[in-house]
Amino acid sequence: MTSEREALAILAKADKKATTFGWFGGNKFEEAAELYNKAANTFKLAKRWKEAGDAFSKAANMQVQLNERDEAASTFISASKCYRKSSFEDAITSLKQAIEILTDRGRFQAAAGHQKDIAQIYESDLVDLEKAMQAYEIAADWYAGEEAPALANNCLLKVATFAATLEQYDKAIEKFEQVATASLDNQLTKWSLKDYFLKAGLCHIAVGDHIGAKRAIERYCDMDVTFASTREYIFLENILEAVESGDVESFTNRVVEFDQLTKLDNWKTTILLRIKKSIQDEPLLT
Repeated sequence: MTSEREALAILAKADKKATTFGWFGGNKFEEAAELYNKAANTFKLAKRWKEAGDAFSKAANMQVQLNERDEAASTFISASKCYRKSSFEDAITSLKQAIEILTDRGRFQAAAGHQKDIAQIYESDLVDLEKAMQAYEIAADWYAGEEAPALANNCLLKVATFAATLEQYDKAIEKFEQVATASLDNQLTKWSLKDYFLKAGLCHIAVGDHIGAKRAIERYCDMDVTFASTREYIFLENILEAVESGDVESFTNRVVEFDQLTKLDNWKTTILLRIKKSIQDEPLLT
């Protein structure tokens, strides 16, 4: 018998156990859960990922009926891993079912990890940055509540990055500055401050509030006295000056100079191109 045919036969037995009335319903559900798990693993051998996910989901529902909630959460996670190979939306649904159990049981750090999995599906597989941003923000809140600042900050940086990509610059600034503030007294992350300040500064400039941008850059120097001596600070000052004077050529030259020594990533390049376009679109004064 092939793995697929064997899995179908086991699944049929499981369905029968799950729906058969008996005085000892708990025993029936326990047997059904075991059979569903066995069917799911057999479907995995056959690489029938959707069917494996469905079987794991049925097993998890049996475990919920039995009040075996920790086991159910774990089984929903197994379902999500199978669904991720066949249906991203189903994978998210299974993860949410697991998260609901975990949060109900106060296991917020574990829930945050799976919330992050949801964010990654939205980010990489479904390419829905708005939903990815929302999912990362929830994960960050849970990590922060569980005293896991490094994990929280990693998620907040994702939120900030996506917010700026979506032109939600105020939100991006808030999150970049939040991470920068949290990193001030941390010797492991302090070296990243100049990059956080640069990104926040670029968002300030992209908003078009030049006075706000100047004040923000000054505040960054107050927060970290070493920032004023960095290439990032000089770069922000130079491009802000070019933007204020409407000098596209100077702006372009400053970007090229910076890129030659510190390679600009795609995110910074995108924001800088938007800023450059805003200079070009600025109406000439007569």
